[in-house]
Amino acid sequence: MTQRIAIQGIKGSNHHKVVCDFISTKAEIKACMSFNNLVKAIITNQVDYGIMAIENSIAGSILPNYKLISDHDLNITAEYYLDIKHNLAALEGQKLDEIKTVNSHQMAFLQCGDFLYQQKHLKLVEDVDTALPAQIIAEKQISHVAAIVPDGTAELFGLEVLKSHIQDNDLNSTRFVKVERNSQILPNQSADKASIRFELAHEPGSLFKVLALLQEYNVNMTKIQSIPTAHSKWNYAFYIDLIFLPEIDIKKLMKTLKSITHHFKLLGIYKQAQK
Repeated sequence: MTQRIAIQGIKGSNHHKVVCDFISTKAEIKACMSFNNLVKAIITNQVDYGIMAIENSIAGSILPNYKLISDHDLNITAEYYLDIKHNLAALEGQKLDEIKTVNSHQMAFLQCGDFLYQQKHLKLVEDVDTALPAQIIAEKQISHVAAIVPDGTAELFGLEVLKSHIQDNDLNSTRFVKVERNSQILPNQSADKASIRFELAHEPGSLFKVLALLQEYNVNMTKIQSIPTAHSKWNYAFYIDLIFLPEIDIKKLMKTLKSITHHFKLLGIYKQAQK
């Protein structure tokens, strides 16, 4: 059966590249112009699941997406790491000094700051996606406008790469998660990573108790992120990723964590991906 997958952006975007590289080139893709629309597609059963960017090794966490996952009771069931390569593309025959405007996603601009700083004549225009500007340039044959696109996107739309791999850092990588709406989270035998969310009382040692428990279970905390909550001023939710050994009683650990925190949520148990 063909998988129905929601992505942020269109074909040719990094989200689409994750699907093609790690899941299937034959999936039925639902292109969503925002992460909110992606989540809506999942919870209304328009798709089987969604692929969502969650953090970048250079630009950091995409904070609103953590909240979307928690607020809509989505479960993380897999993760993928994609090396990010950015290219400047335009209509065939265009030269770099002829380009006046560059369109792309804000994250692409952030990750190509050094190159763009050197091109002071360029006007930057933000778009919802990295691939959509390329599609528009190609379809409307727009001259003097370029797009910052992932590897393979210029070829997909028949554009020419004016400058390849313009990202500031070759170690640029984005973590994507597979999110779906399951009624119950059941870890499989290969699962070795968990994502959780909780809040703590404003009292001395509350976070220490959590960290001490993780040490007791010999669990490796690979990420901790605090995000303001909406229900109280200056109150924060903690989002934590944990890697655990096969012999760990993960259900017991989750139960104990729930007992020493507030508003605890297990967001997912899954197998960690190769970075």
